[in-house]
Amino acid sequence: MRARTLFTAVIVAASLAAAPAPASSAAPADPVAPTGCVPTDATGRPIQLGQADNGRTICLRRWQRLYVTLSVDPVRYPNPYNWWTPVQASGDVLVALPLPAPPPPGTTAAAYRAAQPGRGGLASYRDVCPPEIPCGAPVLPWRVTVDVN
Repeated sequence: MRARTLFTAVIVAASLAAAPAPASSAAPADPVAPTGCVPTDATGRPIQLGQADNGRTICLRRWQRLYVTLSVDPVRYPNPYNWWTPVQASGDVLVALPLPAPPPPGTTAAAYRAAQPGRGGLASYRDVCPPEIPCGAPVLPWRVTVDVN
């Protein structure tokens, strides 16, 4: 019995040694198909993003939900011209979901589901100047990169 176990171990070791090594490439990984991103919430619970997440990269599991809420004070900025524009998704990794109810004044909301592996993005912006008084201030951008594993 020991001889058979030793013989099997020798055969397995010899076959592993004879197997060709995996080919490695000096080319960088494809940025459209990220690999190995660690989910921002490994439990798969929905992710909530806001203004503070500007510039962030998040990683979602396939089918995980993502909610975005961008708000301004509607008393200070009563004109919708100064509110966040609708959130736009780029790439094909996210699918837009309907919102259960319209957001309150001054709030831009969006909901998505991670549909397929890859990389995409979310973007919005707002203007801080009143529409009738051009102040020359730049618009405030909001961007998040989304990797789906």
